[in-house]
Amino acid sequence: MAKQTTYDAKELCLRLLKCELEEEVVAILKEYGFWDDRSIWKPYGDIQNNRSIVSNQQSSAVAALVEKLVNSIDAVLTSECYRHGVDPKSSNAPQSMREATQQYFGIKDGRIQSLDSSERTRFAQRIQLVACGTKDKPAYMIVDDGEGQSPDQFPETFLSLVRENKTRIPFVQGKFNMGGTGVLQFAGENSFQLIISKRQPDAFTNSNNNDKDKWGFTLVRRLYPDSNHPQSMYVFLAPQGEILRFEADSLPLRPGRFPQAYEGELTAGTCIKVWNYKMQKGLKTIATLDLRYELERFLPEPVLPIRICERRSYKANYYDTTMSGLNAVLEDNRSKMEFSDSSPLKVPNVGDIQVRVVVIKEMENPEKADRYPSGLFFVVNGQLQGEESQHFISRKTNFAYLAGSMIVVADCTDLPSVTREDLFMASRDRMRQIEEKTALEDAIIEYIKEHQEIKRLNAIRRQKRLESAISQEETAKIIQKLVKSDPTLAQLFGKGDLIRVPGKDITESEPYAGQKFPTYFRIRNEPKGGLIKHCPINRACRIEFETDAANGYFDRIEDPGHIECHGLPQKLSQSLANGKAILKFALPTGASVGDEFRVEVLVSDVSRVEPFRLEFRIHVEPEAPEPPKHPTPPPGGAMFAALPNIREIYRDKWASEKFNEMSALKITPGGDDGESLDIAINMDNIYLKNEIARRKNVDAKLINYWFEWGLVLLALGMINVEKRRQNDNDDQDNGNDDKEDIYEKIGRASEGIAITLIPVIAHMSRKQLLSDE
Repeated sequence: MAKQTTYDAKELCLRLLKCELEEEVVAILKEYGFWDDRSIWKPYGDIQNNRSIVSNQQSSAVAALVEKLVNSIDAVLTSECYRHGVDPKSSNAPQSMREATQQYFGIKDGRIQSLDSSERTRFAQRIQLVACGTKDKPAYMIVDDGEGQSPDQFPETFLSLVRENKTRIPFVQGKFNMGGTGVLQFAGENSFQLIISKRQPDAFTNSNNNDKDKWGFTLVRRLYPDSNHPQSMYVFLAPQGEILRFEADSLPLRPGRFPQAYEGELTAGTCIKVWNYKMQKGLKTIATLDLRYELERFLPEPVLPIRICERRSYKANYYDTTMSGLNAVLEDNRSKMEFSDSSPLKVPNVGDIQVRVVVIKEMENPEKADRYPSGLFFVVNGQLQGEESQHFISRKTNFAYLAGSMIVVADCTDLPSVTREDLFMASRDRMRQIEEKTALEDAIIEYIKEHQEIKRLNAIRRQKRLESAISQEETAKIIQKLVKSDPTLAQLFGKGDLIRVPGKDITESEPYAGQKFPTYFRIRNEPKGGLIKHCPINRACRIEFETDAANGYFDRIEDPGHIECHGLPQKLSQSLANGKAILKFALPTGASVGDEFRVEVLVSDVSRVEPFRLEFRIHVEPEAPEPPKHPTPPPGGAMFAALPNIREIYRDKWASEKFNEMSALKITPGGDDGESLDIAINMDNIYLKNEIARRKNVDAKLINYWFEWGLVLLALGMINVEKRRQNDNDDQDNGNDDKEDIYEKIGRASEGIAITLIPVIAHMSRKQLLSDE
């Protein structure tokens, strides 16, 4: 095809927009003579060696896409600032994203959880994520009616790198001026990114020419190395050295009703499109489901909602949905929460954060339960910056029965800016392994471990699971027989008579129904002369209160309660559950033994003219001895302090343990100290059933015995080795806290052991019988 020497810029723009595959984009570029002409492509950021910056962005395709959505949120907030006649860089501008959202959109406290679904959908029309392309090779468009840019501003904004475009605007997230390039690593073979934009008429611009009100567009691509260029370079289309431009009142950049992707008109703002996007496995499905779930995790609390529009050839009940973040989902589904509490945490030498802990109810059929992420999520301005998995929570708290349904959100927005810079990478998807990170994690874990209600819920869940466990007496008899027959096992269990039975049964309390506005809030068991709390100088102290306030009183969206503390001791954290509140205080720097400090606590809400006033004193005592670093070892040289709780699991209970026919064993640490073990054995394992069917001459009960206790003893042996290794390396911090724990590894390894376990035992038994003869 002969190349076009003259062309209509608007026609070219719309042709590129409506391409569904990158191969179509290549064909158009060749048709216009742009593909092989390096002279019309300028380096992205005006940096020849820009690959080093672009390739050092997000490691996740979703995280890279989120950067584009965050840029759209920034653009909409900035546009509204201009619309209200305020310079975004001036002292009159809002000082935070939430403040901007409340001031310009009337959203209470800047939290979209306070809106109903129809209001969220109305606001979500400002920013749209459109899935187009094909099912196998998805393309995505991000469309917003934000401030937009004039053609001459493109090189200084969309196409710039590491410049100070937004660093002086206090209410936006994107300040590094590089995160938006993250999508290029995932945008097919050629890293195509189409950018179309027009400046809002009421937004200030530095452009003085007559083109400031025109639409501009360009295409970003990757130029591969050649004889003159040893590395790939990212470039943008600029014939005659300028951004292409044209006049038009509006363009069809918004989606229409399904399946129309290019029907709605945009009068000003920005549209960005990427093709053949390398979304991770499982996320190329319909965007309103799996992709939305991931976006909710990466943007747990955006200040503006986002409309997701699916325009590929899927069959579905709906093709458009509103993404409002994980916190809004939780707020909309409070009936599915078993527990929720939040607290400000003061982390010494780091700063202040806000922590929220949510535990999702267990469903009778987990396979039909709604999907919620679990783990610890570090967030700044509603965007995920780093995370730790449920294994981390389980290992650090010993609340293994809750970890899989526990959501912990640590809002780090209020940390000092320097601390945030040190903690979080510019890519926003990982954290630096530094002392501040350890201090944050330790403070969060301590808060969770000390929370009495979380501890109680974990014990209740464990107790329910152990109802089907083999009795400790029966387990002890079997272990004692095994120890007598093989002294090697004494290294695991001592003499085999160490039985630690779980503590007293924990009864489930009646559902607590507190008052929306409490009628009392007082110090628990306060003496007549007032409370004097004795606190060792090397410890923090906890003050307990009783109240009839409803759970969530301090962190609910509507009319929350407020708590203030006055005095030199600093409040480190707070908790409230079922009428019991606990405040934790640290002694002031420079405190001496014998000092006494007065503390006043004020609790108020909109219903009260005067707050509840509570006063107590903290008396400084001598140092308390440090708790032992390791738990007290079991007597007799045994490796395990208690016998394991063995549970036989059959097919009807597979879902609760996430078993399938290949699963063999699952180990869960039990108890607050994590020393006792609960072991679930899949008695309907496919290999076990096959061996029973094949070995007609062997009693099925004997084969079950071989399988069950063979797995238990092999697993305990592996745990023994791992415990010794951990004790040897206990003082070394290897930074691997979030890697899969030993119990997960053993559970997976047991699937392989299950294949050969019965044949090996049967063969050894036969050889033993022959040798005895």
